[in-house]
Amino acid sequence: MDLRVLEYFLMAAEEGSITHASELLHVSQPTVSRQLIELEKELGKTLFTRTHKNVSLTQEGLLFRETAREILALYQKAMRENTGAETLAGDIYLGMGETGSVVFLMEQIAVFRERHPGVHFHLISENADRICEDIEKGLLDVGFIMRKANPLTFEILEMGLRETWGLLVPEGHPLENATSVTGKQLRREKLILPENSFFQSELLRYLGAGAQERVGATYNLIYNAFPLAKASRELIVCLGYPGERQGGLIFIPFANGKDAYASLIWKKRPVQNPALAAFLEHIGHTVSE
Repeated sequence: MDLRVLEYFLMAAEEGSITHASELLHVSQPTVSRQLIELEKELGKTLFTRTHKNVSLTQEGLLFRETAREILALYQKAMRENTGAETLAGDIYLGMGETGSVVFLMEQIAVFRERHPGVHFHLISENADRICEDIEKGLLDVGFIMRKANPLTFEILEMGLRETWGLLVPEGHPLENATSVTGKQLRREKLILPENSFFQSELLRYLGAGAQERVGATYNLIYNAFPLAKASRELIVCLGYPGERQGGLIFIPFANGKDAYASLIWKKRPVQNPALAAFLEHIGHTVSE
């Protein structure tokens, strides 16, 4: 298998178009198209679903993309070692939720990029369910989540960061001056819950009987729920810090101190791409200090 064909494959997958890929690669479109067809024959798999103008990866294509990235990353690492090059470059696809703990991660990315400006981060906002799924599919390299992950599937780095479950309450609401709230106090309140199924089941148990019927909406990205909370006077159940204010809403923790802890997770595999391996080493060293 020619390594150039892997580059053709990855570029076409990223662009969603063989024509665009060929333009960026400075290779004729028929050549790229022919090489990709030969690659599929060699592997005995259909990697692309083709339409008149676009292409998209099949399930087998998604899995092969992960393999192609690893092969090219290993080749690039070997070339750097052979030439004595010290420049680290590559792409890291990072999935994360919208939580306050992300600030620490962004600070560490900034420090890392000062040392390795050739590494490009793709920041993808998703909930923890989707992050876990997309890491398994190879769509993400690493995820930052506020829940437990399966240690049989993922490598897990505990970040030592804690957030508390509670409510975002509109200003002027009767609960706005409370220092904490119990499930009993919320029996008549309409609620907006996170879309994440793992969190929902835990939170509904805490909120007690009838809570499910009081859930008027769920959210994936919390900032999109702010206008609804203000308009409807419903309460957003989320993670936060006591006294925090977001978008005109006040965070009040649950009375029992129900907490969540941040983790960085990535797929178990013998070899990581060099950029990701270096970033994980940086984060691990920082957390252990």
